Amino acid sequence: MVMALVMLVGSAAIAEELKELSVYISDPLPDYPGDGTILGDIIREETGVKLDREYQVGGLETKVGLIIASGDYPDMIVAAHFTDKFVDNGALIPLNDLIEKHAPNIKKYYGPQMDFIKKKDGNIYYLPQLAIPYGAANKRYPSVGFFINKRVLKDAGYPIVKTFDQYFELIENYKEKHPTYKGQDTIGYLSLFYADRFFATANGPLHLMGYPNEGGFVPVKDDEGNFTVESYIDGPVAKYYYKKLNEMYNKGVVDPETFIINYDQYIERLSSGRVLGTHNQYWQVQQAQEILATDDPDSIMVPFPVVYDDSVEEFMRDTPYIQPTQGMGITTACEDPVAAIKYLDYIIENQTLIQWGIEGEHYEVDENGKYYRTEEQQELFRDHDWVQNEFGRHYFFNAFPSLTGVDENGNSYNPDEQPSMIYGAASDSEKEVMDAYDIQSFTELYNDPRPLSEIPYYPLWTITLETGSPAHFEQTRMQDLQKEYYPRMVMSSPEEFELTWKEYVNRVSSLQDKQIKVYQEGIDWRMENWGSKSK
Repeated sequence: MVMALVMLVGSAAIAEELKELSVYISDPLPDYPGDGTILGDIIREETGVKLDREYQVGGLETKVGLIIASGDYPDMIVAAHFTDKFVDNGALIPLNDLIEKHAPNIKKYYGPQMDFIKKKDGNIYYLPQLAIPYGAANKRYPSVGFFINKRVLKDAGYPIVKTFDQYFELIENYKEKHPTYKGQDTIGYLSLFYADRFFATANGPLHLMGYPNEGGFVPVKDDEGNFTVESYIDGPVAKYYYKKLNEMYNKGVVDPETFIINYDQYIERLSSGRVLGTHNQYWQVQQAQEILATDDPDSIMVPFPVVYDDSVEEFMRDTPYIQPTQGMGITTACEDPVAAIKYLDYIIENQTLIQWGIEGEHYEVDENGKYYRTEEQQELFRDHDWVQNEFGRHYFFNAFPSLTGVDENGNSYNPDEQPSMIYGAASDSEKEVMDAYDIQSFTELYNDPRPLSEIPYYPLWTITLETGSPAHFEQTRMQDLQKEYYPRMVMSSPEEFELTWKEYVNRVSSLQDKQIKVYQEGIDWRMENWGSKSK
């Protein structure tokens, strides 16, 4: 769509027309600010492209089904772990030739991972959100954790939290001493069970076993280095997990509305400071954490690699990997795929702008070429509202192809992963916790992740089940049972728990074989085809 004439600046060529491209993004962001953002204005001027955005509202799987059923596709789309459904339905075009001819930066930065993001037909249909061209950087926060309110830790003298029993003992003791917070009831534990985000609850046993996020099943390695896909959702650790939640629910520690609130309500409750504990991926609690850091710093949530038993050796931190099952693709409805791929190529080329900002205004460069922020700049970027709605980073990062790890110039793409800023740019409240544990980042509370050479398939959940296949139908039925029984198990009386658990196991145990077969084949294929390339 022709909008106006525009002169491009910087590294972009001169554009004769301002083009409009539509995009659906599976992030629950507010509408893009009508008066623009710092990043958005620069990107529009330099690309000559105006984006018409639609963000996720409600359940993602339902929305994806509606889009596919209607056949009314935007120009570009990213749908988290449902992106492959658009591939299965022929809605995404191959990107191979477009990348070769029109996207030198995508070709450069995704080059080492090209074999990993091709489908078995040899085509690339979408670009994973995070490429890792020059290795992994450290982070202030690990990817997953059992989070506990700073006030609880401070009250207990900053203990190292190791086991699930200890975790709840701390929460229960603090809640008994402090039944209210700022005039509202203290919430001992809050779980997220809403729509497609129910994995925040369902994956608890996996992490208590010490694993990183593998998904609904886990690959178990034998002495010869072979992996066998096994179920954990009806095993002894899962039973222990739900029985503990049942105990805490009946004691009034678990929020009685934890299974009915939506994601926005989950964030609102975390942001209130009255929640003492939650288990989740960090990206699902980050918004609340940023609000707490500004509005209620003594209530920030601190992650721990909690396990079910002291003897468990945990490896919960993500091994750096390329994400081959979700990303941004260009649909068959796009009338100008060249403009779309050039736009995505620009996004990749300008990661420093998107993640750091404008040199001299949002970051500085020292005599060794290393990026840093002054205290004033750090304070600016601690303001969640400013970063999202004025700077605009949330609208161009993460859902779009983005880079992580370390740039070839030695700087981390993500400022929060820059060695000088992991601790230096932390809030005073975060530093107080880190100082108490004698650490420079919260990831230091965890063991180092397993190297990719040991688990080249990683992670299991990125192996997808073909839509409409027997394994997919089995998965749907299994997840329906999980969504039915998990609330029942937690909210039942203690006397009813055993009966409910047995009923669940009897029904769910017969709904795993087809999935395990597909996952096992996927693991075996990856080990054979990726194993030597990951060393």
